Amino acid sequence: MCVALRAILAPPVPVIAALLPTGAAARDVVLPWQETVQIEHRDRTERLRRLSDQALAASPRFFEERVSRGELPATFGTDIPVLRVVFPQRVFFDTDAFEVRAEAQAVIDVVAAALRREASDTAVFIAGHTDDRGSDAYNYALSVKRADSVARALAARGVRQASVWRVGFGEAIPVVPNTSDTAMGRNRRVEFLFGRKAEAVGVWLAKQEARVCAGAGESQRAECLRAFAALPRVEAAPVRTGREARTLVTPPPSDAVPVLPTIETKNLVAVGPPVPPALVAPERIAPAPVPAPPIDRTVVTITRDEPVIIDLREKRVLVERLER
Repeated sequence: MCVALRAILAPPVPVIAALLPTGAAARDVVLPWQETVQIEHRDRTERLRRLSDQALAASPRFFEERVSRGELPATFGTDIPVLRVVFPQRVFFDTDAFEVRAEAQAVIDVVAAALRREASDTAVFIAGHTDDRGSDAYNYALSVKRADSVARALAARGVRQASVWRVGFGEAIPVVPNTSDTAMGRNRRVEFLFGRKAEAVGVWLAKQEARVCAGAGESQRAECLRAFAALPRVEAAPVRTGREARTLVTPPPSDAVPVLPTIETKNLVAVGPPVPPALVAPERIAPAPVPAPPIDRTVVTITRDEPVIIDLREKRVLVERLER
């Protein structure tokens, strides 16, 4: 860890601590996470900004996202903010490579230092993105390898307070059309997504279609959506040190021709409420009443070492439930 970073690892009292009683009374205060999730989010954002400003030559970009309670498991009962921190890929990788550059170690130190002050069920997803040079399959494979390299470097720093997942989207989610070197540079990026629950980050990742070339003209956005449509499902795999995590997608041999993932299994179930059916115009004559099917009230959540399927087309998060 660099000397500059050591000097700043004793940050001021976090926001949440400042709002709680001190002394003997503090031992009696146990707040449910739903009451502290917004405060924790502000504290997380301020901590990452401070560490980045003090230890890095160039600060990343910060974006605040929000997932509504209606999109999450019913037991959560609250909206959950998601913090998205974006670095250009040149910070981490040389061209067409996935080994983390030496200069990127300070960035990973900053993220690790921030995560050590998190709650135990905080999640961070590391997402890799590329431009459109090369095939869809090649770019997808490269983005997964890059996300995996960063996630493993982060996990190797002993970050036990948070769960770490890696996911690659290849060229499927450009923020601008790939029409110039500058534009392609914006699309080549590594994103860190932080949330109090993995379900919130997963739900946000599944709804990225609206981000694809959002400010472009109709014809340019249609071209951007071509690559998006080619990648309907991707896997976010957990990354832990000392053991291999379970995955649903077997990685091809290193010398094999890259292919886009095909994720089909009957054991996948959706996290959170089902996607509502499309609205249709009512018929002129009302049909005879049909008994409503029983409501499945099973609450599906994500466990710490569980691979997650991000279904971009259907905007759902899926996990595997094996029959016992």
